[in-house]
Amino acid sequence: MNILEVNNIRKEFGTVIAVNDVEFSVDAGQVLGLIGPNGAGKTTLLRILATVLRPTSGSAQLLGFDLAKDYLAIRKHIGFLPDFFNLYNDLTLRECLEFFARAYNIERRSIPKRIDQILEYIDLEDKRNDFIRHLSRGMVQRMGVAVLLIHEPEIFLLDEPASGLDPKARIQLRSILKKLSSEGKTIIISSHILTELSGFCSHIALMNKGNIELCDSVEEIEQKVAGATKVNILVLDDCHKATALLRQFPDTEVIKVEDSTITVEITKGLEQLAALNAHLVKEGIKVADFSREKVNLEDLFMKISAEEQ
Repeated sequence: MNILEVNNIRKEFGTVIAVNDVEFSVDAGQVLGLIGPNGAGKTTLLRILATVLRPTSGSAQLLGFDLAKDYLAIRKHIGFLPDFFNLYNDLTLRECLEFFARAYNIERRSIPKRIDQILEYIDLEDKRNDFIRHLSRGMVQRMGVAVLLIHEPEIFLLDEPASGLDPKARIQLRSILKKLSSEGKTIIISSHILTELSGFCSHIALMNKGNIELCDSVEEIEQKVAGATKVNILVLDDCHKATALLRQFPDTEVIKVEDSTITVEITKGLEQLAALNAHLVKEGIKVADFSREKVNLEDLFMKISAEEQ
């Protein structure tokens, strides 16, 4: 089910076109990585989706609400974390979350329990009585996510959330976002640092000069650009027989064989992967592991950029 449908959204600042008639859709539960260089239009697009910036033209439907007409209703269902945000430094973590809970009109008697749950969720329960000003940047970013969690939004719009964080803080933030994803939350996250999104996003949208060049699942984009999907197959016995079967299978090329692991490239989609696995099992091969190699978004981005040039 489409939770977001964007139709020809355009944003102009004078003679500058920041977002150029973009179209895309997002289904519930997807994690969409909005990638592209600085100045590509990612922040402007997210601010439009968060209803804090009006588009010059175009329309969008979010959870069935019209972006232009129903912006107050939309804000009840989204959580927007901009690149730069401020929290009140003289409040403790507990006081900060209580402030936002009341601002969101959360039922007062449920607020203390909600705060406890959120602080545990972001792994800062031991800091509950510390002042915001005493937190590290990584902890402040996690508190930014915590503020969004207060009203339990269905869609998270995150603009460069890991910007400026050290490696440990990035890992901690990624862990929180992975938990949200596993719970079926829809996330749109922007970044120009592609390694932040590798292995995390189910879909990616490549944005450049205000345009969305590609928008699809990671697997589909990989196949479109690279032309093949790499799969590692671990067999328990009869590796020679398995290799021979793989070489005979349509649209499949054996790349290498190491010990009992066979790496192949498949030029067709997911149906072909399922058919290949079923074929090996039918022929009596004991398949212990059958896994696609993770997509390297940096390599993918470079390939796409090279093709555009």
